[in-house]
Amino acid sequence: MNHEETEMISRCQQGDQEALKEIFDKYHKKVYRIAYGVVRHREEALDIVQEVFIKLFRSIKNFKGRSHFYTYLYRMVMNTAIDHARKTGKHFISSLDEEGSFEPSDEVEKGPERILLQKELEERVKRAMEKLPAEQRAALIFRDVEGLSYQEMAEAMGCSIGTVMSRLYYGRKRMQELLKDYVGLYGQSRGTSTVSKGQNPPKL
Repeated sequence: MNHEETEMISRCQQGDQEALKEIFDKYHKKVYRIAYGVVRHREEALDIVQEVFIKLFRSIKNFKGRSHFYTYLYRMVMNTAIDHARKTGKHFISSLDEEGSFEPSDEVEKGPERILLQKELEERVKRAMEKLPAEQRAALIFRDVEGLSYQEMAEAMGCSIGTVMSRLYYGRKRMQELLKDYVGLYGQSRGTSTVSKGQNPPKL
């Protein structure tokens, strides 16, 4: 953590209301993006944002600075969002490249065939994601959506780097198996975005 963030968290731990607002202003959009990635519903994602920050402000005195603050917050977001998804039956939907990695949506060529294929693929991705363990879904979100390093992921998920890599490997492998008939439909070479998930999260 940098000095400014350390000071802000220290003030928050002492009950400084302005510091609480600063933390909310700094992180709420990222918390919303992660939550929306899991539940795919604006109002439910906003509920999760509120729940996360209530939990954070109640427990922030327990934060000792042994890990980065954002990994501490990420862990709270993922636990809350995944619990919510399990209760409501919502699941994370994203896009896949040819290695089974998730990428943000890109514009794809319009046309009846592509639109039909995209809609069909989105349904297949929904069903495929439902078959992944929550830990593998979380690993895919952290790595391929949020861009965390393996070390940051290990801190956020409370496990070793080896476990993180294993969850990513098996999550991607399983998604490839489940979507083997679809991966590559929209791209010709490795590393290009081949499947679009549709819309980005609605703005706050």
